[in-house]
Parts: sequence; C-alpha cells; structure tokens
Amino acid sequence: MNATQFSLGREIYGRECRAEVGSLIKLDGSPRYERLLPGDDNVCPGWLGCDFRYPNPLQGWEKQHAIACNVSVSGNTLQRRGGDLWVRVRIEWVGDCEPSTFSGGWLRVN
Repeated sequence: MNATQFSLGREIYGRECRAEVGSLIKLDGSPRYERLLPGDDNVCPGWLGCDFRYPNPLQGWEKQHAIACNVSVSGNTLQRRGGDLWVRVRIEWVGDCEPSTFSGGWLRVN
C-alpha cells in the first residue's frame, strides 16, 4: 500500500479486515467483482492522492482510466457468502478539485 493511507481497517472476531491492492470488492447494486489497483501519492498540488484505484468497467480502459478511491471497513460482522468471508465497506470516490462522494459495498476477507 502507498504512503497515503486514507483507508481504515478493523479487527473483527480476531481477524484483521483491511483493503489492500488486489483485494476483491463488490459495489452495492453491481453484479461485478473487481480487484483494487494501486493508488497515487500527491500527484498534483491541492490533491492528496488515494490509496487505491477501482478498475474502469470499459474493456481496454481498466487500468489507464481507473477511478481514485479509498476503502474503509464499516461493518462490524463478517458474513459468509459462497464459502468466502465478506465485510461491509465504505468507498470514498476521491474528488478531483471537487468534494468526494461515497458509496457502499463488500470486501472479501482473506
């Protein structure tokens, strides 16, 4: 993870739950599961950077036009789905000279 560290983790039932590069995320209302890409550190004045990038859904644009985000664990319990453990997360879509927006989703816990 880069030096920015905006994203927050949490220990749940003795297991550290934290988003990392390569973590699997499912956004609320989306059928897709995506892996987080590396973020940016202070790429321009007035913008603090981001911990991660979320892949762009357009084929061929996945990495080149990935969206800046931070992912913080918001859930207090782990849920088993299809044999994997998942936890609720709050996703900050980092604004570029405008306020950030937020949404929810799920993080697969390794």
